[in-house]
Amino acid sequence: MSVAYVTMVYNDEFFLELWLGHYRKFTNPENIYIVTHGPQPYVHEVAGDCNIVEIERDPRNPRLDQDRMSFLSTFCSELTEKHSRVVMNDVDEIIALDPDVGWDLDAYISNIPSSVNVISPLGLEIMHRFDIESDYDYSRKMFDQRQFVRMNGWYTKPNITNVPIVWGPDGHGCSHDTLYLDDNLYTFHLKWFDQNTHIRRHEERLGFRFNDEDGNEVVIGAGSWGWSEQVYRIVTNSFLRFPILPEEKSFEFSAQRERVRSSFQEGKPGMYKIHWFVEGTLHILPDRFIGMI
Repeated sequence: MSVAYVTMVYNDEFFLELWLGHYRKFTNPENIYIVTHGPQPYVHEVAGDCNIVEIERDPRNPRLDQDRMSFLSTFCSELTEKHSRVVMNDVDEIIALDPDVGWDLDAYISNIPSSVNVISPLGLEIMHRFDIESDYDYSRKMFDQRQFVRMNGWYTKPNITNVPIVWGPDGHGCSHDTLYLDDNLYTFHLKWFDQNTHIRRHEERLGFRFNDEDGNEVVIGAGSWGWSEQVYRIVTNSFLRFPILPEEKSFEFSAQRERVRSSFQEGKPGMYKIHWFVEGTLHILPDRFIGMI
């Protein structure tokens, strides 16, 4: 049985092309599933040989994010019946294998014992230090241009499964009561890869907001998507103050992994999660990752 790779998209052509370019290296199109949140014509242009599933998107639904995760939980649970594992992540997240142990992500995931039901890669975020790094060049690979990451427990998601599963909001936490944090897998969150780009995306998200019948503002999106424009600018500018670890000490996360493992617990009844901490320190991405994404 094969490994399935699943994402959902809405106005994310750049990230979809990046996401597809990564996973196509390891599997065939029939194992890739792209759920479009409403009609997304570009998906058929760039991924027409993959499985494309269109679902409705009501922009005035205050439970937009909750409903999309409910759909993905059901959809991916059903896929576990025909695939050995299902990998599900947002389109601006990419799961990568540490090149020190190999290059074939699909083979590595397939060889993890089936008794391990749900796998959580360590969550790292690509950070654009726009004071010392240039604006993004869309003609070049991302990992050729960006060298800094920070550890973020928010993106240490239980996003690889071989059993039916229910994910919490945005995939943080799930119904599985055992944590398996793989030492060789990383989920790279790419949102912050370019200052100009992520500010523009946030401005677009602000346009999703609306007032309900009582005149109360309804905010669509969790985390930083829920910030006001002013707060967003203040917080993202603070990234410039993050200290950078020396290269020889930089890419070592044993303490962070232990913190993740020791914090795993039941939250709401029947839902399990880790303590969602985020670091204010930058690590240097080793040369072995250059060109990967």
